Parts: sequence; structure tokens; C-alpha cells
Amino acid sequence: MILKKISLNNVGPYEGINIFNFNTDKENNTILIGGKNGSGKTTFLNSVRLALYGPLAYGFKTTSNEYLKKISSLLNSNALKRQRSEIKEYEDEFNIRIDFSMIENFTRIHASIIRKWIVEESSIKEKVSVIKDGVEVSEVEKDQFFTHLRTSFPPSLLELCFFDGEEISHLTDEDNLSHYLKVLSSKIFNLDLFQNLEQDLGNYLNQSSKSKEQTELENEKEEYESKLNEKIQQLQQLSKLVEDTEADLEANKQRYQDVKKDFSLHGGIAYEERTRIQNEINEIEGQRKHLNEKLKEFIALELPFFIAYPRLYELVEQLKNEEDFHVSNILKDKIENLPVNQIIEKLGLPGNQKQEEQLKDSLVTHLAKTDDVKIIHNASKTEAQQVYGLNSQTSLNNLQEVFNLIEENKNLLLKTQDLKKKLKDNEESPEFADMIQSMEEYNRIITDLEDKLENYKDQRHSASDEVEDLNNKYEKVKQQLHKIHKTKSSFEESQKIIQISQKFQQQQLRNKIKDIEYFSSKMFKDLIRKEEFINHITIDPKNFSLSILDHNNEFINKDILSAGEKELLALSIIWGTIMSSKKELPLILDTLLGRLDNEHKHSIVTKLLPKFGVQNIVLSTDSEIDPKLYTSLQKTTANEYTLNYDALNRKTNIEKHFFNLRTEKVEQ
Repeated sequence: MILKKISLNNVGPYEGINIFNFNTDKENNTILIGGKNGSGKTTFLNSVRLALYGPLAYGFKTTSNEYLKKISSLLNSNALKRQRSEIKEYEDEFNIRIDFSMIENFTRIHASIIRKWIVEESSIKEKVSVIKDGVEVSEVEKDQFFTHLRTSFPPSLLELCFFDGEEISHLTDEDNLSHYLKVLSSKIFNLDLFQNLEQDLGNYLNQSSKSKEQTELENEKEEYESKLNEKIQQLQQLSKLVEDTEADLEANKQRYQDVKKDFSLHGGIAYEERTRIQNEINEIEGQRKHLNEKLKEFIALELPFFIAYPRLYELVEQLKNEEDFHVSNILKDKIENLPVNQIIEKLGLPGNQKQEEQLKDSLVTHLAKTDDVKIIHNASKTEAQQVYGLNSQTSLNNLQEVFNLIEENKNLLLKTQDLKKKLKDNEESPEFADMIQSMEEYNRIITDLEDKLENYKDQRHSASDEVEDLNNKYEKVKQQLHKIHKTKSSFEESQKIIQISQKFQQQQLRNKIKDIEYFSSKMFKDLIRKEEFINHITIDPKNFSLSILDHNNEFINKDILSAGEKELLALSIIWGTIMSSKKELPLILDTLLGRLDNEHKHSIVTKLLPKFGVQNIVLSTDSEIDPKLYTSLQKTTANEYTLNYDALNRKTNIEKHFFNLRTEKVEQ
């Protein structure tokens, strides 16, 4: 993979559109980016990871809420404020675009990945586009593209292409360098594919060859066989009971029909007729019970008022008289207060006081009752209405309805007596009585047999369900056992594959390690200032431990190396591994020269970087590279940038020069 360009639009401190051009060639393979701490170098590195791998850059498998929270914290704060403000003159866009080339199906393609984030009021959505050779691909092709990208250039390999001064210093420890070399070799030579295959096969074998599981399944199979046989026998017995009961029931039904036929032929009342008569008697008894309830209710509630009707009548008259008396008194008061003189004048009649008194007396005589009434009850209007209602109910019509109920009850009693006599006369015949008793006995037997048959059928249905359930479980266990037995046949083949894979990796490592030893020795000799100090670097293919041999092939104690020389050794091993892989890798070197002296810095700039890779992106502070070193480095640089953070406006500005050391570079 070769990076071509990355565009950051409102990402981190990069407000607006900011472009880094990474185009390099064989002679100019270095991109130099300068910046003080806090100027945006970390955001730049994270943007490269994010553009290529999205959620995988943060360890997430999908575009989850946690991933989008990370994105939210990465977006430029000034643009977010504008985006979320109530008044918007324009809408800011948030995206990263990375352009690169890579080999796909033995052909170099040029691709672009655009990750765009749409900011809404309370959420963020991500949209990803892929452009291959100038054409945007479909969703299916996009999935295929990312699958190929993760396979050929996985995120773990990209991380191995990022170096900073702290990591290189950490690798000066022999154990750390050996571990790093082991991991780098696995990734860069694609041996991790075989290791993953071995792990998958190992898991497969562990899952398919568990003797304990097989033993448990075999015991379970025997247990299900025993229970299944027991339930099948029970089901057969229940089926036999159902058949026998059905035959017995049919026989008793036939006997009952025979007796019933004889009973009808000899003049007895048929059983159905007896049942009908008995039902009719029961219905009449029910009607009589209802009539008796009504009569009892009448006796309890209304009869006393019929008996005391004269007193009730007197009460009604007294209440009416008291009511008239009260009304008359009210009328007298109103007549007394009438303006009679005005009425006479309106009529055009001559009037005097005597005539007025006569008129009032006449009105009282005609409108009001003048007899005195003794007030006894002084009942309210509601109480009086209740007494009037009771009086209206205590009438001859209501009494006649009661007489009708008594007569109806009498008639029903006579009808019941006739029906009971008819049954009794029929049953008193000894011959008929025996027949009736036989029919009743057969009917009882039939009822018992029907209940028993229903119970047997329910038991048979439950037993059938249990047999089906046990059979399903039994078949499932059989399939699992069959799978284990079948898997065992592939057990040896899987082990052979693992053994072949391990042998292949060992052979590949031996061959590659020889190349790493050669390239690393050559580079370390060029970088170190001590002439004739070393002859060869050796690497153990089993544990990747390093040894340095002098010209007499004697081991050199690595502890005598200075800190700077140990860094040169680590860089030589890394360069030798990359050269052995023959892969196109973009190498990003952050503050690589910070801990080295000027002589070692000069060696790296003039001898290592020109050969380190097809593309080197060097991130540096202003204290790492002085004018003299810059002059040497400038010979192989393709583009130079300086990141200046504007604290007042809280944004990073990109300038196309390296701090105050300027040179003319042509953008490609």
C-alpha cells in the first residue's frame, strides 16, 4: 500500500479542509511534517487509522454507539458549534478522505475511502464511500473491498508501521525486540494466516474429540432407550384397554337396547317416555315453587294491608284533609294580602271598604276550605305519596291476581299428581319393574364405561406425547454421537494439517530470517560509526533472540552498545524485516531522532531513511532537526509541512514548509 493523500475536513484541531499530499518517488521517498507538541500530530495519525478501518481503529467491530461517541469527541469544536447553532449561514461537513494505491488481483488499483459524519441534534451518523479507479463502487463491492483490505493490510500490520522515539527506545531491550520481531515477522510474512488456521483447527479438534462428552452422550442415549421402551409398552397397554373398553361399552349398549325393546313391546312406558314424564314433573314442581314464592311474598308484604284496609282508608283521608288544610291557610293569607281596591278600580266599578271585605270573604269561601282540621300526622309530601301508592296497590285487581296464582298452583298440583300416578301404576307391575331396573343398571354401566374410556384415551394421548418427546431427544443424542464419530475420522487429517502448517512456517521463517540477518547486518554496519566492529547479526528462528558476531565469529556482549547504538540496531532489524518481505508499506516515524546524538541522527537521515521504505512520513518537533541535518534530509523529501496551532482561534494551520527552514517543493 502507498498513501497518496489525506484530507481532513473539520477533524480535531483541523478546521475546514486540510490536505496532506503524500506522493513520493524512488529518489524522494520522505514526507516531512513538523509540529510542536499539541499541534495535531496525534490527530493526524488517528485520522489515517480511522480513514482506513473505521470502527476497527478503536477496537470496535461495528458502528456502535461507543464508536460514535469517539467520533463525536474527534470532530472540530468550532464547526460543531456552528452546526448546532440556531442561526446557520452554512452547514459544515465532517469527513476524512484518504487516497492510496494497492495491489489487487496482481493489478495496481487507485482507491479512495471517504468517511463522512452527519451531525444531527442528538446523534451522529456515519456514511462511507469507496472509489476505485475513479468509480464509486456498490455496497456489495464495498464489502468485498474492505474484506480484501483487512486481509492484505490488516490493522495490526498498520500499527507495526507506526514508530515513535519512545517505542524504538523500548525496543532496545533484547526481550522486547525479540518479541516485536516475532510479531512483525508473523504479520509481514502472512504467517498469522497459518497461525489462525492452526488455532481454528485446534478449537475444532478440542470441540469434536471430548471423550467426556461422548461418554455422557452414550449414557444419555441408553437412558432414553430405556425410558422409550417403557413408555412404548405403557402406550400399547393403554391402547389394549381402550379397545377392550370400547368393546365392553358397545356390548352393554346393545343389551340396553334389547331390554328397552322388550319393555316397549310388553306395554310398559318406554324409558324415554318415563324420562320425559319425570322431566315434566320436575318442570311443574319448579313452576309451583315459583308460584309459592310469590304467594309467600304477598302474605309477608301486602296481606296485612288488605286485612287493615279500613284503617288504611281512614289514614289516606286524614292525610288529604291535612294537605287541603295547609293549602287553604296559604290561600287565605294570599287573599288577605290581595290589592282588592286596585282590582275593583281596573274593572271600572265603584268600590268601598265593605265591598272589598265582601269580595275577600267570597274568594275565601270559594277557594279555601274553611272547616277546621285536626292535624295528626303532619306528613311530608314524600311520606304522603308513599301512603297513596300503598293504597292504590291494595286494590281488588291486585287481590284478584293473587287468587289467580292460587288457582294456577292448584291446577299444577293436580297435573303433577296425575303424572306421578301414571309412573307409579307402570312401576307396580313386577315384570315392568325388573325391566326398568335392568335399563337403569345398564345405563349406569354405560356411563361408567364412557368415563373410563375417556380417561384411558387421555392417558394414551399423554403417553403418545411422551413417546414422541423421548424419541426426539433420543434421535438428537444419536445425531450428536454420529457427529462425534464422523468428526473423529477427520481428527488425524486435522492434526496432519497442523503439523504441515507448523513445518511450513518453520521453513519459511528459516528462509526469511536468513534474509533479515543479511539486510540487518548490512544496514547496522552502515549506521554504526565503529568500523570493523561487527561481522554478522544472527537470529534464532525459535525464540527470535539476537546475537552479534565480530569478525572472529565471536559473540559481542550487547550491553556494551550505547543507547543510540541499540536504537540503530532495532531500526536495522526493522528495516531488514521490511526489505525481506518485499512489501509496499507506508512507514510513519514520530519523533524518531529525539534521543540520538548528531552523528547517529546524520546516519539515519543519510543512510537509513533513503532505503527504509518506498514511503516514509516523518513527524518531528523543531528541536530534533537542526539546519545542518535538515539540509541532508531535504535531499530525499518530497513534501514538507509545519503544523502551527492557533490557540486564540483553537485551530491548526498547515504551512507548506518545515518550521523556519524553507525550501521549494512542487506538489505532485
